[in-house]
Amino acid sequence: MTSYVVLTPPEASRFDEGAVFIRDGFAFIALILPFLWLLWHRLWFHAAVVLLVSVGLAIASGGLPQWDLLFVLASLLVSVYVALEGNAMRIAGRERRGWTCRGVVDAPDLATAEEIYFAGMEQSSLSERPPERAPLPPTQPLPRKSTSSGPALGLLDMDG
Repeated sequence: MTSYVVLTPPEASRFDEGAVFIRDGFAFIALILPFLWLLWHRLWFHAAVVLLVSVGLAIASGGLPQWDLLFVLASLLVSVYVALEGNAMRIAGRERRGWTCRGVVDAPDLATAEEIYFAGMEQSSLSERPPERAPLPPTQPLPRKSTSSGPALGLLDMDG
């Protein structure tokens, strides 16, 4: 099962048709093309950082050919990071723009996630108000009694 995070636009109702479902998981295309994937999803700042790191690694590897393997591994590490955290970056970016996280849906695919989420709309329209809670029975305060008469845990008794 895959988890989908449901986000709605600013000032939209819970079951707005403009809701966006973002898969919370590994983005394979971001592993292969991290910079373009970030641009496609309008994560400008993150794309700029990835571009600067990639250019820096390319320039550094040109000056130090004996460190080529290290620079390749560092570049691969950047790609893996974007693939693992890319969808979380998308969610955080939308939340910064005022979108509201409405919940998480576990489903095998996007169509099923949408069906599950919007099926809750029918249930919520049937019961507009939340169920009332029964009041708690009144309680009486317990009397405070001290059961110890001597010093506590090795503290010395202070006699006048």
